[in-house]
Amino acid sequence: MSEYARPASLDEALSLLSGDGAVPMGGGTDLAGQVDRGIRAPILLVDLRHAGLDGIEEADGGVRIGASVTLAELAASSALGPYGAVASAASLAASPLLRNVGTVGGNICQHTRCWYYRGAEWHCWLGGGETCYAQVGDHRKHGLEPGDCISAHPSDLAPALAVCDAIVELRARKRSRELPLLELYRRPTDDDRSLVALRPGEIVTAVRLPPPPDRSAYERLGERAAFSFPLVSVAAARRGAEIRLVAAGVANIPRELDPTDPLAGLQGSPQSAWKRRALATLAERARAAVE
Repeated sequence: MSEYARPASLDEALSLLSGDGAVPMGGGTDLAGQVDRGIRAPILLVDLRHAGLDGIEEADGGVRIGASVTLAELAASSALGPYGAVASAASLAASPLLRNVGTVGGNICQHTRCWYYRGAEWHCWLGGGETCYAQVGDHRKHGLEPGDCISAHPSDLAPALAVCDAIVELRARKRSRELPLLELYRRPTDDDRSLVALRPGEIVTAVRLPPPPDRSAYERLGERAAFSFPLVSVAAARRGAEIRLVAAGVANIPRELDPTDPLAGLQGSPQSAWKRRALATLAERARAAVE
């Protein structure tokens, strides 16, 4: 059984998180599943809901979003009106119940939903084992990019924020730094199987958006309208004549696409060929929405 703490300030939270086995918790919608499946075994759960990480503020022509802001709050915020892709992604993620609890920080840092990674009966490569079972088994819903792990990134918010040039603010007890959102993610290696570039004791404290693009849009494909993670999603944004596309569900991290050839480097397999078709269609729709 893990111990539990609800710090009243960010400094107190960061001090607790500097200890071995301490794990941050926002809404807990992903973390609870990880603990239940034995993926993580926290010694101390540090609840961040009262650590001062809430709030959506307009500043310098952009918006700063606290990591503890819920998806429902984000979707309803008038400050996000000029960021159509972000507002749309927040309103479509998961289900109404989960959007009322799940946080911005948790959504962009969530673990893959790969059934081999989540399944208690497998010890896959990403989880520290030797085999990516998806590559020798059922991978209809997995990524199109080759590698040691072909899991698919599940965040709705990540591509939408990234395409709008979001910056993440990171804090640990004795340091702080900022990264373009796509640099929060990393491809796993033999010596580090993590999909996020967080350092020990470090958490996302906020996401900052610069002045909005001229237009942005978000397109997704899920198995159902509610309680559905994106099987494939594409966010598009236009600033002047420049168009950016960022996708989720096609690689184990959010992936920027070449607007002239969205399928480049994403060959997939016969099982996942449908994802290539879906990606091409969603990219076309997202691009058309911002042109």
